[in-house]
Amino acid sequence: MTVNEISCWIDSHQLLVVSIIIPLVSAAVAFLSSWYSTRRALKTEREKLDFQAKIKVAEFRQNWINQLRDSMSEFQSYGVLPNADPSQERDFYRLGTKIELLMNPNDPDYGKIQQCLYAFLHAANGNMVEKYGVNSEFISTCQGILKREWERLKADLKQQ
Repeated sequence: MTVNEISCWIDSHQLLVVSIIIPLVSAAVAFLSSWYSTRRALKTEREKLDFQAKIKVAEFRQNWINQLRDSMSEFQSYGVLPNADPSQERDFYRLGTKIELLMNPNDPDYGKIQQCLYAFLHAANGNMVEKYGVNSEFISTCQGILKREWERLKADLKQQ
């Protein structure tokens, strides 16, 4: 068939061609529009779920940081209590164990915090100078751990 023959056929059957092509084009446009909308909605929902998961992990991390900080501060208060032997207090041991369990053994400061915990135990029935000597190392180690974890939490939230 030549172009002339096709053109003549279309001219003679114009009503038939228009009544077939318009619905087909409309159907194609509707299909593509629906496909794009569905794809976009799924992508948005996936992003929303990812965001909610990151927020939940951030909440868990923040709760963990709060619990670690509270345990560290309470342990420290037992350790420097004047005229007391914290080694005789059950909570002193409970808090020390809790701190060890809350910490990741692979953390770069894990060994350092463990040394500080046991140093408090050894200084427990010592004089105040000995207790406060252990205290400064414990506080600086705790601050370093908490600061690093806080920065990690902020960095995780910024990546969203």
